[in-house]
Amino acid sequence: MKMSNISIIENPKVPDISGIRNNLEKIVQKMGAKIVPCCKNTEILISLGGDGTVLKGFRMLPSFDIPLLGLNFGKFGFLTIDCKDMEKVVQDVFSGNFRVSPRIYLEGHIVSPSNKATFVGRALNEMVIFRKDIRMVEFELTLGSTVFYFKADGMIVSTPTGSTAHAFSAGGPIVFPEVRSLIIVAFAPFTATWRNCIYEGGRVLLKPSRDCDIIIDGQEKINLPKEQLLEIQPGQESFKLMVPENWDFWNTLKEKFSWGKGLV
Repeated sequence: MKMSNISIIENPKVPDISGIRNNLEKIVQKMGAKIVPCCKNTEILISLGGDGTVLKGFRMLPSFDIPLLGLNFGKFGFLTIDCKDMEKVVQDVFSGNFRVSPRIYLEGHIVSPSNKATFVGRALNEMVIFRKDIRMVEFELTLGSTVFYFKADGMIVSTPTGSTAHAFSAGGPIVFPEVRSLIIVAFAPFTATWRNCIYEGGRVLLKPSRDCDIIIDGQEKINLPKEQLLEIQPGQESFKLMVPENWDFWNTLKEKFSWGKGLV
């Protein structure tokens, strides 16, 4: 894979991040490429940190034609590659031993009573709609042509990529990240029959009875006024996450959650 323009984003809280970045820049230059600010000419964005740095990189991409490679210098790292040998990882990328893992992302709009839509943002993992105070919220949830009404502390609309993040912590199902579907999860629903679900219908509509916060990928908070409609749907493009050619999501799941230690 011939590349000339490489951009880097890093988590400044990582110990010795300046040295790590300098080392990466030398490796990239050794491969015949140059470091440039993230722009439309960027051919790959490399993130140094954990999953949060990948989410930050997702938000700064000028085009979803640009793939992102996450190198793990964080803690959990579902979206990143463990790289004890950073030079070998970069060489493998340049040699074509990595592939693009296409991921859906979410786009949200608040729709006013006058039907005016205001764009609120994009999320790679999830959009959380949560109460502002101690009282539960009654939600109107529309999936396809069916409208549901129930009370809960909040809702999560997640991508499959986010199914191992906040949605998982709230009891949602794990979904293979390249699937084009949405995960609907309720926080503390006031009904014994609610079940978190996987939805393949595209658009989700949510209307709360009380003012709520919209939390986008844990990085941005926006007000959702009561009785206003939040429209969430997959973006038209796909986010391109670089993974090794032999990447196995289920093995990653096993290792990250320590599910492979045997029964005894």
